[in-house]
Amino acid sequence: MDVLTEALPQQREKDFRQLVAFVNVSEGLTIGFIESNFKLDTDATLESLQQDPTCSDIQFEVLNFPDPQLRFARDLIVQALQNLQVARDKKLVLIIRGLEQSIGMTGDYPPMLQDLNFVRDDFVKSVPYPLLFCLPDYAITRLARYAPDFWAWKSGLFRFQTVPATQTYALSQTLDSDQIRGSLDLAEKQERIDLLQRLLMEYQPSGHERTVNLKTVLNILKELGILYRSLGDVVKAEKMFQRALAQITDEPELLSIKASVLHEQGFLYARKGRFEEANTLYQQSLEIEERIGDMHGKAATLHQMANIYFDQGQIEKAIVLYQQSIEIEEHIGDAQGKATTLHNLAVIYADQGQVEKAIALYQQSLGLHESIGDMHGKAATLHQMANIYAKQGQIEESIALCQQSLELNIQIGNMWGKAATLHQMASIYANQGKVEESMALCQQSLELNNQIGNLQGRAFTLVLLGQLLSTKQKDYKIAIQLISEALDILVHLKSPKVEIVQEILFQTLKMSPYAEQIQQLLSQGDREGVQTLIQKIVQTAT
Repeated sequence: MDVLTEALPQQREKDFRQLVAFVNVSEGLTIGFIESNFKLDTDATLESLQQDPTCSDIQFEVLNFPDPQLRFARDLIVQALQNLQVARDKKLVLIIRGLEQSIGMTGDYPPMLQDLNFVRDDFVKSVPYPLLFCLPDYAITRLARYAPDFWAWKSGLFRFQTVPATQTYALSQTLDSDQIRGSLDLAEKQERIDLLQRLLMEYQPSGHERTVNLKTVLNILKELGILYRSLGDVVKAEKMFQRALAQITDEPELLSIKASVLHEQGFLYARKGRFEEANTLYQQSLEIEERIGDMHGKAATLHQMANIYFDQGQIEKAIVLYQQSIEIEEHIGDAQGKATTLHNLAVIYADQGQVEKAIALYQQSLGLHESIGDMHGKAATLHQMANIYAKQGQIEESIALCQQSLELNIQIGNMWGKAATLHQMASIYANQGKVEESMALCQQSLELNNQIGNLQGRAFTLVLLGQLLSTKQKDYKIAIQLISEALDILVHLKSPKVEIVQEILFQTLKMSPYAEQIQQLLSQGDREGVQTLIQKIVQTAT
């Protein structure tokens, strides 16, 4: 046992006695803060406080406000007070928990802290009782920065170091866990994010230059980035990856994590349609992986580079890289990687009309995903199988698979997959003539794609909406506007679908009241005139 561990119980006892003294002497509005990074340790501290013999004449009331969208904390405290039965022979002490959720780890001036700072003086009359705020390190640092007037009123700050067993537990549930990310449901992902955030405060405390175990810090940041990305929070994901890359050096022991973070950042950029940036990061990652002999990382990076070739219509190059990736995955026994590569090869064969071959690969992929409990991969494969059945006219089977995929995506909080499956179902309903149902699903998919920054997904859904508006509702102006916007996105992404969408746009124009003008311009070979007309239509539609 090291010196720090031996000294910890004595230090915690000293801090605890100071907290007890604070609670006993405080009268009226008195503000104190308990800094504790983990819920387990906070629970233990509060339980000891409530059971301490010197606090027998104190009525402790715990108020929990974990809403991330919370803005008016004082109002909720006042509302809670109105529903409390205060004992006449006891002093009331309010313990406030959960505010770290609305304080957040990133971003300037959280609305809750702005309001807390603004209404500070109102606490004197509306909350005339001692207040104990229980917050982790980062939340207290941000409160002091963004609510300085409120912070100035504090009468006590009690810092409790994390118990080693708590830190070990947090690591076992996150970085040291055997449970793959694809098997986590939404609640489990959120819990893992919470534990990782708190671990980060242990290894890299706010306001301190020191970093305890840089490699662990980098792994925490990478894992947070992956989890945020999987939930569709691309802004937070990119911040985590950038924060990790800013700290990584070229020391040999950090090369593996550097390659991995470059890969994950590349994956994020590819998802957002920033293919050139993504490919640059993949190339950097691949160079490191080959240098250090990281076969697992190399297979994953080759796979993602193949995805970019596929999205840009370079199918033969994509197949070559997928084959290289799958050879490595089979050699090293990477079942999850193999399942994903089989899935993507199946997508290619399905697009080429080799349906039986595609279905066989999907079945292999599905079996592997199920064997390792990968709900994320299973949802993606069910989605693609639904697409094949829809093209074959097996509508009931297709919708059933879509529903299974959608349920899994909702369960695991996969916004990308949810948006894609909603679009797929909208397309099926459109083909059945169920316009209202299709448009409702398009709107849901569009909202999700906007939220997560999925430009390609947004473009395809805009095209489908435009087709519905033109063919079913004869709203040509809006239809042309939506399809034109989609075309601009796909041109920007250098998508192989550009020509298809151009044709859809021209067909829509030919059905519209502008058909005669379009035909005349086309007969004159005046493409620039066509573009000018389209711009005028879009402007009037807007």
